[in-house]
This record gives sequence, C-alpha cells and structure tokens, in this order.
Amino acid sequence: MTTDELSRIDRTIDVNAPPDRVWRALTTAKDLSSWFHVTIEGEIAPGAEVWMTSTHPGHEGQRFLVRFTEMSKPHRFVWQWHPGAVDPAVDYSREPWTTVTFTLEPSGRGTRLSVSETGFNEISLSRRAKVFADNSGGWTEVIVWIQKYAEAH
Repeated sequence: MTTDELSRIDRTIDVNAPPDRVWRALTTAKDLSSWFHVTIEGEIAPGAEVWMTSTHPGHEGQRFLVRFTEMSKPHRFVWQWHPGAVDPAVDYSREPWTTVTFTLEPSGRGTRLSVSETGFNEISLSRRAKVFADNSGGWTEVIVWIQKYAEAH
C-alpha cells in the first residue's frame, strides 16, 4: 500500500433505525458513551473539546481528546482527534488531528450511515501506517457497534 492510499478510511453500513435515532446515538453523551465504550467529560457541541476515557476491555483508562467541529442535525456530525492507540512516546501537541465525519442518509425504512476519517497524510511517516491500520480495523468494528446500538435503542 502506498502512502497516498493511507490518507483516508471510509466505512458504510445500513442501520434499521430512523436517522433521528442514529443521530441521537452519535451525539448524545449517554448514548455515545455506551456504544463507544468511553466516559465523556464535557458537552457534545460544535466547538467543544471533551476528554474521553476508554472503558473497552484491554484499553481501560486510556484518555484522549476529541474536538467536535460540526453538528448538522440529523445529517452530519464531525469530530477531530489524534488517531491510533494512545502512545506515551508521542507529543500530541505537535501531531496533526484527523477528521472523522459521520453522514446519515434516509435509506428505505432506515439509515445509511457512512463514516470517513481523513487527514492521515498529515501524520508523520513513522506513525502513519500503524495508526491507519489501527483505525481502519477499528472503524470496521465500531460501525457495527453503532448499528446494533441504534437498532436496539
């Protein structure tokens, strides 16, 4: 895989739930905390930064900062963060953020949810392949968490 191919991740899934329910799963702290396996310190709102702490087995206690940049109900939700697993050797104040965009479209009786993460081309070459692989596999799993949560709630 070339470094150009390591610039973005795209995933799409059909959710058997209306867009407003999927939107709530993505943008309400209680719901986001549940399916994303984190605790959230702060408010989910455009321009807000929150600390999330993982409760997912094997990653418990890892904290990471998320900046919410856009909330266009019920179609588009965007955040920025530092990609990949938390690495104590990385100076995150110097590393660029990637952008995660959730797009919701009505589809039949449900919602087509697309997730894109862009900006990997700005990450240092020494970290790019690893964080791209981590997040590529992660989004494959996480998009199913969102689907199952939205369909059940």
